[in-house]
Amino acid sequence: MFFKKCCFFLPLNVGCIIIGAIFITFHVGELITHSDDTIFIKQVSHKWWAPVIMSPILTIGTLSSILLVYAASKSKRGFVLMWIIIYAIILSLYFLMAVVQLARSKPSPIILAVQVFIIVGLVYSLLIVLAFYRYLSSVDSDDSI
Repeated sequence: MFFKKCCFFLPLNVGCIIIGAIFITFHVGELITHSDDTIFIKQVSHKWWAPVIMSPILTIGTLSSILLVYAASKSKRGFVLMWIIIYAIILSLYFLMAVVQLARSKPSPIILAVQVFIIVGLVYSLLIVLAFYRYLSSVDSDDSI
């Protein structure tokens, strides 16, 4: 297992709680300030399809992050796996929206930097949570012997 600690000093469960809290804050903030300036859909939120895309992503992301915080504090492997699956889908959607936005319009460098930061942070978060899931799997298999 490559990741044994989060950020080289935090236990994996504490790192998962922090990751969950960060994504809860991010998604709730995006839901509250959903206007013409969302990070991944710029200047199209007045279109009918923008809320259809962003609202489910943000709502499901918020709910699964709440479950990640619960799962990390109670060592619930199933909820951790659910977060991994949901955020793998969200990562691919964010990546797709960033590529589409880059192809259709020239986003400002700051928006592009924020998008790259979010995508890289999401990849790192997925790796940490996946390491925690593998740790929980190994603990469960040790208990069953």
